[in-house]
Amino acid sequence: MSKSTPLLPRAIELAPHRRGLNIILPFMFVATLVVARFLVPNKMTFLVEVSIFSIYAMGNNILMGYMGYISFGQPFYLSCGAYSAALYLAYLGHNPLIAIVMALLVGLVLGIVFGSAFMRLRSSYFTMINASLCAMGIFLFSRLLIKITNGDDGLWYRTRMTALPFLDIRYPKNFFVFVMGLLLVVLLLYRQLAKSALGAAFRSIRSNERKLQFLGYNPFSLKVLGFTLSTIMCTLAGSLFAINFGFVNPALGDNSRAIEVVVATLLGGVGSLYGPIFGALGFLGIKDIVSNFVSRWELIVGIITLLVLFRFNEGIWGFVLNAGKWIKTSVLRNRPVKGKR
Repeated sequence: MSKSTPLLPRAIELAPHRRGLNIILPFMFVATLVVARFLVPNKMTFLVEVSIFSIYAMGNNILMGYMGYISFGQPFYLSCGAYSAALYLAYLGHNPLIAIVMALLVGLVLGIVFGSAFMRLRSSYFTMINASLCAMGIFLFSRLLIKITNGDDGLWYRTRMTALPFLDIRYPKNFFVFVMGLLLVVLLLYRQLAKSALGAAFRSIRSNERKLQFLGYNPFSLKVLGFTLSTIMCTLAGSLFAINFGFVNPALGDNSRAIEVVVATLLGGVGSLYGPIFGALGFLGIKDIVSNFVSRWELIVGIITLLVLFRFNEGIWGFVLNAGKWIKTSVLRNRPVKGKR
């Protein structure tokens, strides 16, 4: 009995020993993207896409990495966020910030409604029923709501957007600054979640749900909460895609894109804190390079993903951490001891 009691405290203690470095890591990652924007000016759009996709992957990592649920329905939530922002900007208003808030509210509603039903299912059924949402979303946006979404032709609204009081994000350079600031905020909140009791409880759902219930937690409520946080982050990413391009169409939620965020999560490191950033950078980077030479880039990305996972089962971020530990161990081993020649 006594061995099962410290379950949550141990999970909370998974933070790195160097707390100072752990605090500044989100700032370092964002600063690296900002520096890369000036070193490679023609890749600014790519860096924006990596930042947005990182938020998208973080939402998937809560489900897949923390709670152990694989969802092939993430493109549906992404497209719901994009269309929420797009419909507001096309018909109701002009403020991009309100469009983002609308997407967040939609993510909250979707998380509560679908989470209350889906989180009662086992992982395999959960995966398949989420996958069916993508097909439903395609039908919804391309056929059922064709009068307001323009179907496959998509919805254009860039000329209706207005400047924010502090920044005109209609311009790519300003939107880059806006996304970097938002990514930093999301990273700080995500880091806080990872080291909190709530993050530890999410991980306990995957490892041993009965022990979590024994400690007085309600596993089902935690599952719904985790699912809702995931959908909110997906709809946030969708709204940023919509504002960035000024255009949306049903292809954003196509079920063929469901594997993309799963692969990015695996590449970065499932359940790791900063894995989603490295996964998004690795996946989009490989896609960007390979697509210049091969039309079916998916095959090459799949092969590279398999090689990475077979060689480094903790993903890119896990490899970085292990390399850092190895370097530190080598330095300490070779350091001369005082008093000895």
